[in-house]
Amino acid sequence: MSSLSQPKTIYLHIGHYKTGTSAVQDYLSAHARQLRSSGYLYPACSRPKNNPTNHGHLALSLGREHGFVPPPWYGEEVSVEEAFAELHATLAKATEPNVILSSEEFVQLALREDPVAAVAALKEQLARYDVKIVFYIREPMSLLKSWFNQVNKGPVGTANFPTFTNRLNPEFLSQHAIWSHFSAAFGRENMILVTYKKVGSDHLREFLQAIGCAHQPPASLGLVNEAQPSDLLELIRLAKPHHGSYDDVTVSRIGSAERFAQKIRAISDGYDHIAAMSDEPRKSKLTPEAIFAHHA
Repeated sequence: MSSLSQPKTIYLHIGHYKTGTSAVQDYLSAHARQLRSSGYLYPACSRPKNNPTNHGHLALSLGREHGFVPPPWYGEEVSVEEAFAELHATLAKATEPNVILSSEEFVQLALREDPVAAVAALKEQLARYDVKIVFYIREPMSLLKSWFNQVNKGPVGTANFPTFTNRLNPEFLSQHAIWSHFSAAFGRENMILVTYKKVGSDHLREFLQAIGCAHQPPASLGLVNEAQPSDLLELIRLAKPHHGSYDDVTVSRIGSAERFAQKIRAISDGYDHIAAMSDEPRKSKLTPEAIFAHHA
């Protein structure tokens, strides 16, 4: 078979949230020309107007068809057919053998009511390519604190930390179901599982090495999304408009302590299972005690 008839390899960077995806996307978008000289295309298509460095049209159009409500910043009505037709047309003209697609919203497909169907729909759309899934995982306690910080940057205050934890989709934290559904659809041999552990240039360098790209980013880049200090975050959270009574943002509502503890253990066990298969296994630090200690 000649090289011209070989299918393109797509490195599908699916996230997870809070694993430096925005930094990767911003860099790849800004350095698309240099990447092309290394044989890697970061397509200019399929990008939302309000988030133009990633390929959100692909993930969000599919997610919406499977019950996901897009985030507030995404106000476009792009169909699955439109999003992927634009992608296929772009790749048909491209000479690069490798393609990078990136959107953390892809993980939402594995968190739907019927995740098998949602991820299968993505696989069908990409059936003509050789697909490798790039999935960054983050230690659950660290992920939880970062996500709580991120959500509380919004206009409405959330419940307090333990209650927020209890209401969060446990698979979002354990990340096991995400890995499981994508690996079942695309094959374990096509999963590139990386532990989130670096920032700035080191993070970018690790990502490019994971996909076999020889391009080297500059030695120093200030690509760190600073979190709000915990004490300031709590004051701002309490001062924001909130739903219900003041108790709803101050009193912990976790129900049965035993069931809460079981839920947390299941999250940690699920994460530890997939972390053991990553490039640098890191045990979960998520425990009920750690949650309430952080809240205190």
